[in-house]
Amino acid sequence: MKRAGLFAALGLLALVAQGALATLVAPPWCPDLALLVLIGIGLRWEGAASGILLAALLGYATDLLSGSLLGQHALLDMFVFGGTLLATRQLNLHGLLPLASFAAVIAFFYGAVMQAITGFFVGGVELQVSWVGGQVAHAFVSGVAAPFVSAAIGRVFDRFDEQEPGHRAVPVGGAG
Repeated sequence: MKRAGLFAALGLLALVAQGALATLVAPPWCPDLALLVLIGIGLRWEGAASGILLAALLGYATDLLSGSLLGQHALLDMFVFGGTLLATRQLNLHGLLPLASFAAVIAFFYGAVMQAITGFFVGGVELQVSWVGGQVAHAFVSGVAAPFVSAAIGRVFDRFDEQEPGHRAVPVGGAG
């Protein structure tokens, strides 16, 4: 439970940092820190149900802070977390290039689905060539930042690895 609270706070901190960074850097060149933290958590999280709940919480916080349609980021974050869990079981995403490529693809499609959902519910949103170029730049920057964010998340996981009290790393007793 402590670990879930810690990573929820870390995700909220990433949202605040992303908002502050967005005031300094043009939107296409600002990495999606909240998405990258979610991917980093998904690479190491063990329980699917608790992780999806954490992803929904972080997505809903993003909805509240960004002013988007309520539930939009929450839904997509649950899919990103679940997709990361599945991908990390099938692929080796711990190298620089595989992780950067995975994060860039996720960031691109995340933005495309956000655009599609907004267009469906709000209307008047059209896909333009300039949007695609900006989204490619955003996905590239997010992909480049992904290994660094993932390494930081990994250090937090290692530092606060939660073990039950009384749990022994080495079994006591002889095998015979």
